[in-house]
Amino acid sequence: MSQVSNGPHQPKKNHLFKGRYQRFLVVGLMNAFVDLAILNILMFTFPTRSSTLLLIYNTFAVICAIMTSYVLNRRWTFADQTNNSNRQTLLFWMQGILNIVINDAVLSLASRYFLKSLNWPLIISGNLSKAVAMFMASSISYTILRFFVFRT
Repeated sequence: MSQVSNGPHQPKKNHLFKGRYQRFLVVGLMNAFVDLAILNILMFTFPTRSSTLLLIYNTFAVICAIMTSYVLNRRWTFADQTNNSNRQTLLFWMQGILNIVINDAVLSLASRYFLKSLNWPLIISGNLSKAVAMFMASSISYTILRFFVFRT
């Protein structure tokens, strides 16, 4: 069965999407490193079994990762769609705030389960909770960045 083409520009557009998504994944890995490194430094330096304090650690780590994301996504992932407008900057930071809310909400729920219900050690429960939170928040962030913030 042959593929139907929507025109001469479709392969290039599809290539841009794949390349952009791959760059987003690389930036995401860098952001995850920043996020997890800061969270783990805080958990090792100031151990706690408090979900509230873990949430504060997480919020600080996510803010650092979002600042890294802003620079890398703007200058690399979506460089061909960046116009340096106040609108893009505002939408990016609004998406960042939503990312913090989603990340913190998922981390809070997951950490209560892993830390309190299962009584797992802080490092295991904190990082597992963080992994679930990062997956949820990153999936939503890509969609918002791609279709609302850095759209052409």
